[in-house]
Amino acid sequence: MSARILLLEDDESLKLILSRALSSAGYQVRATASIDAVLNWVKAGEGDLLLADVLLDGTSFLESLGLIKRLRADMPVIVMSAQTTASTAIGAEKGGVFEYLPKPFDLDVMLAAINAALAETRLRHNEGGSREPTGFIGQSAAMQTTFKAIARAATSRAHVTIRGEAGTGKRQAASALLRARGIKTEDVLLITPSHRTEDIFASTTTATELLWLRLDEWSPQQQRAARDALDTGPGRVIATVSTPGSRAPDTRLLERLSECVVTVPPLRDRRSDIPVLCDAFLNEFALRDSQSALQLSPSARQLVEAAAWPGNVVELRSVLSRLALATRGRLAGPEDIARAMLTDTAERPDALASHASNLASAALGVPESRQVAVDALDRALFEQALARAEGNRSKAAEMLGVNRNTLARRLAELGETS
Repeated sequence: MSARILLLEDDESLKLILSRALSSAGYQVRATASIDAVLNWVKAGEGDLLLADVLLDGTSFLESLGLIKRLRADMPVIVMSAQTTASTAIGAEKGGVFEYLPKPFDLDVMLAAINAALAETRLRHNEGGSREPTGFIGQSAAMQTTFKAIARAATSRAHVTIRGEAGTGKRQAASALLRARGIKTEDVLLITPSHRTEDIFASTTTATELLWLRLDEWSPQQQRAARDALDTGPGRVIATVSTPGSRAPDTRLLERLSECVVTVPPLRDRRSDIPVLCDAFLNEFALRDSQSALQLSPSARQLVEAAAWPGNVVELRSVLSRLALATRGRLAGPEDIARAMLTDTAERPDALASHASNLASAALGVPESRQVAVDALDRALFEQALARAEGNRSKAAEMLGVNRNTLARRLAELGETS
């Protein structure tokens, strides 16, 4: 079924022009000059997108934008205005409009904005029944910018570069873009750094849709082959690039692929998304393991939300997965979080200082903060040392750099009898 456009415009001639253009583009159109009529339509669930003039017979549409958003938060709004002032543009942006079109504008620009807005809506609602990856969700401004960039890329046949730090979810962003373009996974040729140079060159002539992963890890020869292939093949490429990467991608290749750029933000720039990510991951693990969803104590949740997460969403997911497996059937506390975080310090030298800082941040929010932090750290250290020593306290004490009696006394203070 074609999308339904609600048009709010009090200039009769312009309303007629826009209605015809929208109808010719295949949309169903309901047009009016009355804000009240639009509000009634929105309340009734009509319309998939609202295209509205800002100034209507001396009344600003922006004054009603908040009500419309409360009635239909998921319906994209595009506004038009001959008043190309900063205050109008800022008011539109703050009101959550998808696009602000200063008059006069080209009809193709308007249609492109509508296509992008509807593509973003499809992306959020995930049409087709496929489940959105748990880690690629969020309501933060940074993620909304990413969703909007994906929606715009979905309406184009341009090559796309998806940039972001390691662990931010670039692969999930690529999958979301493919879904928004209506492309099935099996129709995409996947190329990674493990492929041979000749495979990379041949890929652009054998497939229409290509996904090139971790471009910054490709050898110079692979990147040159990819650059030459783009000059000869019809393939449409989505490439992921880590920032910073292990090596700088070929500049000319990156320029060719960056006809459209999507940036996936690091977790530190979308901290308000951590609670919803945390809940989504824990629910995912509950379904995975046929268990009730793990519950976090207030101090544990505070620690998770205050953590630096240098490994981004991937690190958050890994820590919560270990936590869910280790604390089945009981409420997880800050010491459980600290234990799960310390697991990866051997592989990531920077993690120890980061996690120590996270533990300190959480402990400072509770009474006797220093003792809480020390106890949580000692429990985690002693548990892992004893596990590695297969329960031998003498070996565990040697690992920790203390004598056996000191270890036994401290275990007793912590209420540990093992």
